[in-house]
Amino acid sequence: MQVRQATLDDSGKIVRLFTERVALWQRLNARGEVEDLPYASLTIYERWLHGGAWMSLETGAIWLSHLLSGNGGAYVLEHAGEILAYAEAFANDELTPMDEHLHLADMLVAASWPDDVHHALAETILTDARALGRVSVTYPDYDKELATYFRKYFGTNESMRTRRHDVSAQIGQSFYKSQAFDKDDSAMIDGWTMATGRWGSPRALWEKEWTAHWDSIPQIAQRAKHRRYVNASGHEALVCFHQQLYNARKADVYCWSPRNLSTQLLVAIRDMGHRLGFRTLSLALPEASVELLPADSSAEPNQQVVATVDV
Repeated sequence: MQVRQATLDDSGKIVRLFTERVALWQRLNARGEVEDLPYASLTIYERWLHGGAWMSLETGAIWLSHLLSGNGGAYVLEHAGEILAYAEAFANDELTPMDEHLHLADMLVAASWPDDVHHALAETILTDARALGRVSVTYPDYDKELATYFRKYFGTNESMRTRRHDVSAQIGQSFYKSQAFDKDDSAMIDGWTMATGRWGSPRALWEKEWTAHWDSIPQIAQRAKHRRYVNASGHEALVCFHQQLYNARKADVYCWSPRNLSTQLLVAIRDMGHRLGFRTLSLALPEASVELLPADSSAEPNQQVVATVDV
């Protein structure tokens, strides 16, 4: 077995690793009914809806090319010419207590393979993380199996939790400046944190949500995405409003900032969301920031666990 950095030649095998986990391929017909279809009959976008970029060769190759251009790490575990495991990793530099760390994302191991596959992949990632000093992972709080997996192979312990909260978008009585901003150099967020939207790591979400990859796929490009620079009474931030897939009047809000969420920034985000045409904003927040939310906000039941291990 060999763990190595992925190459573009691996794209097809990585796609197979992901698509083999999809039990049924479906789409909505013109009457709004769900129909089962073979994989080959689906468009790139219809495949995307089953799990994102790694659902087709075309989008998988675009994403892998982005990672290999210095925007992340992509690992494969190869045995006898087959790809048995794949993982992505992103180097982060953020506020204390997280500081510098390597975030492990989108790891998938072929079903029914023994522990040595998992150990080999974990050991390589932990070795590469030593230059940063820490590894982080995220998982839903209800997924006890995944929590046990990360503890067993990576030795992680829970560091924080985040939860999604819905707040209304409304005109606010505050002074702030805002302008469209599409620069995507990740160096801009070095030393920053995610004031809202943390459902992974700041760098992983920057590469997935802020950086534009999919403008050539019309159905994805049709979902409004507004990227803004904001200064709310001295609290600067980069904020992304991403229209939700099945609710055009609701947006997921991702916000990178040198400070945690403040009342001034929250008022500015709600005001901008209203002016952009949204009714509801979804904010993923750490527990410490929840007290800033208005009384009429509502919380989703599940939490996301951020777990870390020092290496």
